[in-house]
Amino acid sequence: MSDVEDTRAGGPREAGPRGSDLPGSDLPGSDLPGAGLPAAGALAAIETAVLAVPGVAELYRAMPTIESAIASIRGVRGTEPTPRIVVDDGELRVVIGTDGVVPAPRVARAVHDAAVAEADRHALALTRIDVRVARVG
Repeated sequence: MSDVEDTRAGGPREAGPRGSDLPGSDLPGSDLPGAGLPAAGALAAIETAVLAVPGVAELYRAMPTIESAIASIRGVRGTEPTPRIVVDDGELRVVIGTDGVVPAPRVARAVHDAAVAEADRHALALTRIDVRVARVG
């Protein structure tokens, strides 16, 4: 037979991994998703550059994907704080709150430029930078 089990009348469903069948469960972290993410130092430097942009009042945690969540969990075990920005598949995600004095689009463009400059300084190749404004004022 196949590795598909029937969980409803007339509808197959793929059986998911269980227990030790999970990828990387018997190996140290090198094979787990997130192993190739940028160093925390580069992300911390980008965070610092973003927070230095005039008009940025707050930096929020970006919605993580599985890879960045695993990297964050690894960061919890260490002494370094987990970054509030996320890099997945070359895409940098930044979520900011603005102070309401400087127009939000101008702040978002300045955050983009600061992130690009800092990523270049750390030789971090990014394919896209997504800056979202979660709060104005």
